[in-house]
Amino acid sequence: MKRQGMAIGQVFIFIIAAITFALIMIFGYKTITGFLESGEEVAFVQFKTDLENSVKKIYTEYGAVRVETFQAPLEHRQICFVDLDYPPEKIDEEMDALCALDQNACDLWQTAREEGGYASVDANVFLKPMVTVPIKVYKIELYNEDDTQRLGYHCLPISQGTFKIVLEGRGDKTRITEVVQEYE
Repeated sequence: MKRQGMAIGQVFIFIIAAITFALIMIFGYKTITGFLESGEEVAFVQFKTDLENSVKKIYTEYGAVRVETFQAPLEHRQICFVDLDYPPEKIDEEMDALCALDQNACDLWQTAREEGGYASVDANVFLKPMVTVPIKVYKIELYNEDDTQRLGYHCLPISQGTFKIVLEGRGDKTRITEVVQEYE
C-alpha cells in the first residue's frame, strides 16, 4: 500500500515539474522574442535618427562634403531618396521608373507634386521592404554618381545592412550622390 501511494506521489510530482517546465519555457520564449523585437525597433530608430541628423547637419555648410556610411536594419534591401522639389517639367520622365521600383514612394511624390512639394508630405526616404514610420530628411537634391545630372529620385541597394552616400552642403539643402570609387 505504501509503495502504491509513493508511486502516485511521484507521478504527481512529475506532472507538477512538467507543468512548471512548460510555463518557464513559454514565458522565456515570449520574453526573448520581445527583446529581439525591441532590439530591431531600436536599430531602426537609430538608423532613422542618424540619417536625418546627417542630412540636416550638413545642409548649411555650403561646399562641405562628407562620405557617410549608414547601418540600416538587416531586413531592408533598398533605400530610395525622392527630391520633392524636383522641377515639375521633368517629373513625368522619372515617375514611371520610380513607380516600378517603389509604389509607395511614387504615390507620395505624386501627392507632393499636386499639393506643394516638400512641406506637403511626411516622407522623402523609402525603404524596401516598406516601414510604417515615415522617414523625412531635410530638403535634398539628388545627382547621379558622376554629379552631372540632377535626378528626381535615387534608389540604392543596401548590402548587408549598410550603404554609403556622399552628402554635400548647398546652403539651403543637401546634395546626395552615390559613392564612387574615388571616395572609397
